[in-house]
Amino acid sequence: MSSTRVRPSEAVRCPVGGGRGPRERRPRWPAAVLAALVLPLAACDVQEAASGVGDPELITVLLDEAGEEVTEWRGDADDFGEHPYRPEGLEINVAYPRFTGAGSFSQGLAARVDQEVRDFRGASRNPVSLDIGWEVVAAGHGVLGVRLVRTEEDYHGLRQGYGTYWYDTATGHTAYATELLADGAALEKLNGIVRGVFAHEEDVDVEGLHPVMRTYDSMGFNTDGDLVVEFDDGHLSPVVEGHPPTSEPGRMVAVVPSEQALPLLSDLGERARRASLVEEPVLAVEAPPSTGPGSPPVAPGVVSAGDPDVDCAKDKCIALTFDDGPAETTPHLLDLLAEEDVTASFFLNGDPALTRPGVLRRTYAEGHEIGSHNDLHEHMPKHFADEELTGQVAAVSAMVRRQTGHTVELFRPPFGDSSPEVLGEIGRQGMAEILWSQDSEDWTDTNRDEIVESVVGQAEPGAVVLLHDTLSPTLAAAPEIIERLRGQGYAFATVSQVYGGPEVGESYPPGGLV
Repeated sequence: MSSTRVRPSEAVRCPVGGGRGPRERRPRWPAAVLAALVLPLAACDVQEAASGVGDPELITVLLDEAGEEVTEWRGDADDFGEHPYRPEGLEINVAYPRFTGAGSFSQGLAARVDQEVRDFRGASRNPVSLDIGWEVVAAGHGVLGVRLVRTEEDYHGLRQGYGTYWYDTATGHTAYATELLADGAALEKLNGIVRGVFAHEEDVDVEGLHPVMRTYDSMGFNTDGDLVVEFDDGHLSPVVEGHPPTSEPGRMVAVVPSEQALPLLSDLGERARRASLVEEPVLAVEAPPSTGPGSPPVAPGVVSAGDPDVDCAKDKCIALTFDDGPAETTPHLLDLLAEEDVTASFFLNGDPALTRPGVLRRTYAEGHEIGSHNDLHEHMPKHFADEELTGQVAAVSAMVRRQTGHTVELFRPPFGDSSPEVLGEIGRQGMAEILWSQDSEDWTDTNRDEIVESVVGQAEPGAVVLLHDTLSPTLAAAPEIIERLRGQGYAFATVSQVYGGPEVGESYPPGGLV
């Protein structure tokens, strides 16, 4: 039996769970938007009745409303006052369940909801509303599972997103969806399976599918025990030049039959599968024994940037950094870097990151370092102050986390133009400021050969080189730059490797621009 691709009705994009739970927790949308949804929501009831609970595209739902054993926390915008950027007028209506005996799961879900609110605030263009509802999708065999459903509206329209989170009652660990899988190799295999499922779908950007945590953040099991992998509205949509990918065709689903999925599952995943199929859910659990603080496991799909074999305390390191992307040219550069086994650092702007999220995910998945280059490519001290400065600094970090799960730690102001206020905001949002020690001057309309000579001729150990992956001459120069620097004994490193882990709120290089 092979994996199957299941698509909801072309005319109807139903809320999760066949219209249960989250429909009662919709935000108060503007009248025009609400009117447009009336017919589709009515049609969802018909579809649910026709398909029944055995619909293979649906993750099982054991409970979707609070009761005696499962209570609910609800919040609005006033409950998230600690975020650095809080745009006015954004309506927030969020909820998550609380289970008896599973206080650490409540804390874990609270942290996930808080991050979703923070990132929607930061990443969205003119945000209007965010609603988060919940469903219990597993309860038994030492596992609880919750599916969070986001309904969000901003300048670019209305869309839904999904995430499943899993609680091990024995350890008190709240797990991401990828922890249902045995390891990174299992996630890579699953990614290959899903690529095959969608291979002939014209409305899916198969090249944008990469084994990263945030792409595979919603997985569960249907009533047959098959693995259901679902993707947010627009997450896999093809590139629309100059515009974020459209939310069409809505929720995309790949169903992996149980016999194909079982070899990929971790112990938690196997128990989660059984817990999704129980006839009598176990909703109240015993609190786990206190084991003291410990490091949570690294979830499959969390990628460490840089070559682990490079040690800049010993090696002759140089960091190639690329600004202003991702662009149409970036995949060609990534092909070269993969072929040459070179890691680099990329500093992204807001509109390109929104327009090419699949390239962003690929850059992260292949071990390159991701930093922010501000939302808009403007001189920050001149153009932004106060709340606007806060929003500019917050934007790309939120975009990257929504696409990959990675928290950005590096920020490069456009043109290298900073100020004490800009540096202070960068530090307040948990990042270090990264400038450069060597300018290739590829932005001055120089040709390929001039770029090569500039980079190679000025190279020195510990250099951070400024380049732009948006420029064709730079891409043409890159192969010879790599060949010649490698011939001189240089090891290619990320910025963080060169600087030995930049400290939050500090600016690098310490002496400023050369």
